Amino acid sequence: MPKILVIGETGQLARSLAALRWPAGFDLVFAGRRHLPDGAPAAGIQAALDAEKPALVLNTAAYTAVDRAESERAAATALNVELPRVLAEGCDARDIPLVHVSTDYVFDGEKRSPYLETDAPNPLSVYGATKLEGDLAIERTAPRRWAVLRTSWVVSGTGETFPVKLLRRAKAGEPLRVVDDQWGCPTAASDLAHAMQKVGLRLMEDEIAGVFNFRGASEMSWHGFADQLLSAAVAAGLPRPSLQAIKSADLNAPARRPAYSVLSCARIGQTFGLAGAKIEDEIERMVRDALAA
Repeated sequence: MPKILVIGETGQLARSLAALRWPAGFDLVFAGRRHLPDGAPAAGIQAALDAEKPALVLNTAAYTAVDRAESERAAATALNVELPRVLAEGCDARDIPLVHVSTDYVFDGEKRSPYLETDAPNPLSVYGATKLEGDLAIERTAPRRWAVLRTSWVVSGTGETFPVKLLRRAKAGEPLRVVDDQWGCPTAASDLAHAMQKVGLRLMEDEIAGVFNFRGASEMSWHGFADQLLSAAVAAGLPRPSLQAIKSADLNAPARRPAYSVLSCARIGQTFGLAGAKIEDEIERMVRDALAA
């Protein structure tokens, strides 16, 4: 029975992978925090590869606390650089295909048309810089079959995600302030998990390698997304809270974000036949899950 090793266990993306229907005969196994020592998560990778002997590896693990990364560079580097580097080396030595998730934050947001995989990265934050280093570590190692999926604004109705935190504050009657000058594409975790599944299964059959963009189909600001979430929540019975549009500078956040980070998905469409779903199709379910939490 072929095994698929998922790096990560409790995050929204790992849970979404577990919820997918997989072909008969496949067995998903997860390597989470209990397998990857704090401060040195890469140390557990070789052991996991040797113990499980997977036919495919899907890496969902990452340091994603964008603001905290500014003061915790070592922790961000351990998860975002060292772990994918060791993972790529281990997969290369064993000829195991690897799918790794990256981010739109490798770009600076100065462009005003969708970013291509060939556009020059210029991250504005430690988070974006460490994710880019991880991408390059995989590319330099160059396992025979690999894919880095750069995505954006991954969201779901579970965990400590933007929809959950926003609706928690709305239920508490707090006034809400959300930026309207950062534009991108919300991507449902379930949609990204499906893309990882399809890419991974294809890599098991074909010799494909490279960076591919994948994101949801709807372009909007964080404020626009928040407004849609709240409209769905009101329809579900939540009193309408106050929602104020603000600018990024008003937040005084430690990390800078790209003002525009829409990704072009032409390459992944041509290679794998994939296109992201509209976030509007996911919002009702997302709100239902978040309000039930």
